[in-house]
Amino acid sequence: MTTKRNAREENPHRPEFAWKIKDKFESSESNVFLLHGNTSDIHPVASGEYVHLVDFLIKDLIIPDKRDDPQKSSVPRIIIIYDPATGIEFPSAIDRQLVARELGEDRVREWLTRASVDVASACQCLWELSRNNIVVPVEGTEGKTIQRDFAIIIRYGEAVAPASAGVFPDSGGLSVITLEKWFSDAGFAGSNNIVFMISETLTGLSDRIVDLPFCTPIRIDRPNAEERGRYIDWLLEKEEATTAVPTSHLAFSSAGLSLLSIRHLFQYGSYLGTSISPELIFNKTKEIIEKELEGHIEFPHLGYGFEKVIGASKLRKKLEELRTFLLGDDPELMPVGILVPGANGVGKTYIYKAFAKECGWVAVILKNIRGPYVGQTEKNWERIRSVLEAMSNVMVMYDEADTEIGGRGARTHDVDRRLFGNILRMMSESRNRGKIVWVIITARPDRLEPDIKRSGRAGEHLPVFDNEGADKEDFLQYVMRRAGFDLAQFCDEQKKTFFESIEDYYPADFDHLVTELKRRKFLEGKLTPALVLDEVKDFIPPDVARQREFQELLAVLECTSRELLPDKYAELSREEVQARINEIRMGME
Repeated sequence: MTTKRNAREENPHRPEFAWKIKDKFESSESNVFLLHGNTSDIHPVASGEYVHLVDFLIKDLIIPDKRDDPQKSSVPRIIIIYDPATGIEFPSAIDRQLVARELGEDRVREWLTRASVDVASACQCLWELSRNNIVVPVEGTEGKTIQRDFAIIIRYGEAVAPASAGVFPDSGGLSVITLEKWFSDAGFAGSNNIVFMISETLTGLSDRIVDLPFCTPIRIDRPNAEERGRYIDWLLEKEEATTAVPTSHLAFSSAGLSLLSIRHLFQYGSYLGTSISPELIFNKTKEIIEKELEGHIEFPHLGYGFEKVIGASKLRKKLEELRTFLLGDDPELMPVGILVPGANGVGKTYIYKAFAKECGWVAVILKNIRGPYVGQTEKNWERIRSVLEAMSNVMVMYDEADTEIGGRGARTHDVDRRLFGNILRMMSESRNRGKIVWVIITARPDRLEPDIKRSGRAGEHLPVFDNEGADKEDFLQYVMRRAGFDLAQFCDEQKKTFFESIEDYYPADFDHLVTELKRRKFLEGKLTPALVLDEVKDFIPPDVARQREFQELLAVLECTSRELLPDKYAELSREEVQARINEIRMGME
């Protein structure tokens, strides 16, 4: 008998999820498998072709493979497929005839008719079918028979055993109860029958089925770089497509895509009559993933790096250090997550998009994860997670995190608690370190749970503060040049007046100022120092000084690098900062 290791060496292209199924079934640990994740994709079989999941299960797992065990009986299982939209079918006409010969055609026809009526009846029919002993003669041996076991594939498991099902027949509960009794039956659990239930997400299935001892959830991951590269080589051979770069470059650019999406992408390239390039693949990858995830994920355009970040010299220095580690090969030196506190309008998202560009990582923004229906949020998260974990070098940006991430407080909704728990688990997953960096952006870090801010998750707290000193002058020079004016045109007294007048401005106010100055320039023909000062004195910024000070002090309290603190806060103790925060909070309530 071949060993498990030899079997893997003889069939190296078999997906990992298929090996998990074989191991658990052959060890009698389980004979019901709940397949979820990348269930709509195609997979390689021994013949060198790529087929959809149902065909893969039949060709690779259900039909005996003598490469796995040369001594294994060649008697195949009777295959039954159930689809709630079309009912029960036998892919092999011979199998159907065999069952009808043993049980009677009328009885089989009755079962198939009942199965087409409703899901609960179909589940009952499948159970009854699997309890029958179908024996056939052994070829070449007179009088000897052998039992043919059943392999049952249930498609759209979330419709057959929905998570929202109650205990009443009209809510899907009857089908769940039937499946629970079937899968818990001692005779079935001890048999060689096997059941596959396919669902896009595990959260779409009833917990009563998922938690059964002989039911094993098997997650089908999106293809990794090696699997994508192998498929791209196959496509380049089969399709009328060309490329001028190594396959490894195309495999890297297609991170997060299913093999089926890669095939469509190659067909698109063939249609255009263009060579397949990493740029073409990456751009289409973003488009495909955004469409697949229905607006829950966005790939922002990263058209600039630190050359467009004016000022923030202390923060840029710190981020340059992190960039060195992110471009290295040691995941232990890379951050898991970065908490980015700072007042509204200070440029937090802008700076960290530049950071992603400098690192050469893909930036991803998560949004609108919560769904309006029961279980929808969990389904959305499961789909998002499958994509993120299939990608490499991805920087997940969670803007307005205090309102988006959720928490564990007493007043927190159960949906938000589960979402928060899922995020924490993903951040703590060791295999994601070095592949995913979380950037948690918020003006109110005090509203975030401590669990997400601790070391090992978003443990690097690198806030963004208003510019000061030379950084502020550089920033103001940049702002005024956008309006067509140079600070050098001011005399010393005018420059002093200008700086005093913009003391209460925050970064977003300067956008308004630039617009007003451009309008004045259009009307007057040019900007003079006097006109600029008139415009600056005329503009009254919104009265948010106390709110911004509050947010800024929260950032000071969270900051984990003394080097980043503004001079005015550098010598303050945490107690003094906290006292001022409490004072402002009382005045705001």
